[in-house]
Amino acid sequence: MDKKISLKKLVGEVTDFDSATYDCYVREKFGVIIPIFQNVDQKVTRHTHPSYEIVINFEKASDKPKHYWAEITSPNVEHDKNQCMHCYSIFIEKKYFECRFGLYEPQIPVFEGRTFEFCSDILQALNTFVFEYSKSMINSDITLDAQAEIITHWLIRSVFGETLDMRAVSSDYSLARAQHYIEQHYMENITVEKLANLGYMSKTTFNRKFKNEIGITPIEYLIEVRIKMAKLMLKRKANQMTDIAMRCGFGSGAYFSSCFQKYVGITPSEYRDKYAD
Repeated sequence: MDKKISLKKLVGEVTDFDSATYDCYVREKFGVIIPIFQNVDQKVTRHTHPSYEIVINFEKASDKPKHYWAEITSPNVEHDKNQCMHCYSIFIEKKYFECRFGLYEPQIPVFEGRTFEFCSDILQALNTFVFEYSKSMINSDITLDAQAEIITHWLIRSVFGETLDMRAVSSDYSLARAQHYIEQHYMENITVEKLANLGYMSKTTFNRKFKNEIGITPIEYLIEVRIKMAKLMLKRKANQMTDIAMRCGFGSGAYFSSCFQKYVGITPSEYRDKYAD
């Protein structure tokens, strides 16, 4: 489909939208639009889009390493024009988005600028999409549609909070292997020495490389994974606190409660009262 037609189909009739001030990477059902000039005289206007719009605002910092904030607005929901210069606007065609969203939740809510956090893995995938689009390589139509599919699912998972605790997977296999091991064996007694051995390096070297690459220490990473799993178990009232503590690798109820409150800000009991099914 022609780029101008795809752009209009996704963005709609926004009177003050000037495509010359944006880099537009658009397919029929998915597009990424990035501002390249800032028109300070442009007035903020109320408008709608026929598609779902997700705006990544790089000026709103997350307190977690390699995490960013985004805002999602449903089709035909009136909102202000985003004037942030440092942002990505992602447009996903209504039927396409809702078909994928329905795989996670049958009832699709109306998003009126709902904010959510996501991991830099998604940002990396978006930049790959932009690069592939720009290069116009052989069979790029196939790879671009595949990338759009993955990005859409990852964004939907982030809206649900499923990737809120997801860390970017390291490009260094020795560190990625340790990450995978933690994700699979979080309930066991894991030591830094054991993780370092997976990458055939010393504890000191492993600790330094892990902290530099991931942004937190291996033990902090392990605790965050355990907290993530504990949250899922706490949502079911049938699970006993002591059982959750042991199954998530904390060893004792007291240590579990202490770690949970430190990382989440509330006690496990308070979290259960708030989020239990």
